[in-house]
Amino acid sequence: MRTIHRRSRERWSGIRGRLSRDDGWAGTAILWIGSLTVLLIGFQAAFWFNGVNVAQAAAQSGYTISRAYESNADAGQAAARQLINGIPGSLRDPTVTIIRTADTVTVTVTGRVAMLVPGIELPPVTYTLTGPVERWVPAP
Repeated sequence: MRTIHRRSRERWSGIRGRLSRDDGWAGTAILWIGSLTVLLIGFQAAFWFNGVNVAQAAAQSGYTISRAYESNADAGQAAARQLINGIPGSLRDPTVTIIRTADTVTVTVTGRVAMLVPGIELPPVTYTLTGPVERWVPAP
């Protein structure tokens, strides 16, 4: 019985000895993986905010053109698409919808941002802008 107990104690002391000689390489690997993960998340967030800014600028451009006196929704849509195409890679599959009535213009720009990590899809970027239409009013 004592020899079994002694062998068990020797086995555990050998394992403890090997674990105490850890040179810290596992910590270095975890640090590298964690740093790269934080970096990728930061770049992905920057891409998403860039997509939001491009959608806002495109909506503003489309609104400015389509609300002008004697303009139409097609001219505003062309201006918004031109701005989006001028910044390649900012929005994937962009859609520009402009609804112009006699009094108001509503511009909605929707698209997806570029992805760094495949398989992880962020919600689409959507921006809507509504405002009045310019019209001529005779002087009183």
